[in-house]
Amino acid sequence: MITVAQCAAFAGLGSDETILGVSPSAGHHSLLSSYLLNLSRGPAAVRDMIVADLRAFLDLGAPQRAADLLIVLRLFLSDFPQARCGAPA
Repeated sequence: MITVAQCAAFAGLGSDETILGVSPSAGHHSLLSSYLLNLSRGPAAVRDMIVADLRAFLDLGAPQRAADLLIVLRLFLSDFPQARCGAPA
């Protein structure tokens, strides 16, 4: 499974913008399911949506919501490794 640190680096987050030690919950899986409804647009598009939403929550000053999306991103990239930057198509 991809690490949280790898996800944070992928999303362009600094160490002060991440919360470590969080395990995925049913809520995280539910949120991931809502993003997967857009999978017809391709895994890279879904990845970009998650990252954009994560950055937006940070910009709004909602670090807990951003942390939730970091976990969702980790789940997504674990299930869809082809969406990782530099992964073979």
